[in-house]
Amino acid sequence: MSTSVPAFAAHTGTYLLSHSVGLPLQDAQQAAQKAFWQPWQQADAEIWTHWLAAIDGFRTQLAILLKGKKGSFCPQTSLSSAVAKIIDSLSLDPSKKSILLSEEDFPSIAFALQQAAGEGYALKFIPADSDLADIDVWDEQMTADVGMVLVTQVQSNNGRQLPVQKITQLSHSKGILSLVDIAQSAGILPISLADWQADFVLGSCVKWIGGGPGAAFMWVNPEIIDRCTPKNVGWFSHENPFEFDIHHFRYAEDALRFWGGTPSVYPYVVAAHSLESVNRTGVEHIRAHNIMLADKIIQALSPAILVSPPEPELRSGTVILHFADRQASLIKRLQDQHIHFDSRAKGIRLSPHLCNTSQQIDSLLDSF
Repeated sequence: MSTSVPAFAAHTGTYLLSHSVGLPLQDAQQAAQKAFWQPWQQADAEIWTHWLAAIDGFRTQLAILLKGKKGSFCPQTSLSSAVAKIIDSLSLDPSKKSILLSEEDFPSIAFALQQAAGEGYALKFIPADSDLADIDVWDEQMTADVGMVLVTQVQSNNGRQLPVQKITQLSHSKGILSLVDIAQSAGILPISLADWQADFVLGSCVKWIGGGPGAAFMWVNPEIIDRCTPKNVGWFSHENPFEFDIHHFRYAEDALRFWGGTPSVYPYVVAAHSLESVNRTGVEHIRAHNIMLADKIIQALSPAILVSPPEPELRSGTVILHFADRQASLIKRLQDQHIHFDSRAKGIRLSPHLCNTSQQIDSLLDSF
């Protein structure tokens, strides 16, 4: 792994928004030009051959980053779409049609799950004031009627990590399917899907990976793939997309059965380039840099201001701060100084990445 800092796209001010939209690489456009547009300039170009190779590269880089097998990854346009496909593909036991999730989960996925209610599913929410790091809370909530549990590894509202492996092991022991959301953790926290043994995992490249929108993905455990019969299919869900026999459909043997019709290509070309950079740099190095700068912020401020956990092993890549009655004026000051961040109900969200320096954090702290 290289420890050199990749070159990010030019921007004004201090960028601390990787939890929302990560900065692209400086050479992202050139990489996309080569992989997406350049094949058109070849006289004998087989465009789909080039494009499918690029998407295969996307899946390969995901497998490296997340320590899974390439065949278990399927490109998706968004997490919400992937959730709908998963629910649509399953036949749960009629006595286990509750889907367990937390009020702290990201609303978009909850919205997709809510639509499953029309198929007889019911959503069961763990209250927002529960300690979701406590496995006993999950044990109590995983009642006999629960058929699936949504686990968000990193909660965007409070910057907390959840003990994913403990939760997926518990759900497995109870015969409950697990669906893990890593949108806020992919590219900033070391992840081993082989260790988790979840049933489904969803993620995106738009945040810490800096791969732009439209390049989401799902991972499906090989042990469950034969149970999945997606209804939203197309020619790229086929075992052989280029067979072209209108009377004969066969599901792809791996996760690509969830793919669907003619796919977008460009987003995955851009994202594959960013994933390769993350893998070359090493997510452990990225995380260490993030912790160093985040700790610098935390140690300079009163504990009363901190919303996210002070401990790195419990904290996501995001530091969340709330300054009480100073909040509104401080937000204005940071905006005037071209510090890029966002603010939610629980506080200001700041996400140091490789594009940030210790000097930038010093300047940020001077604003507080």
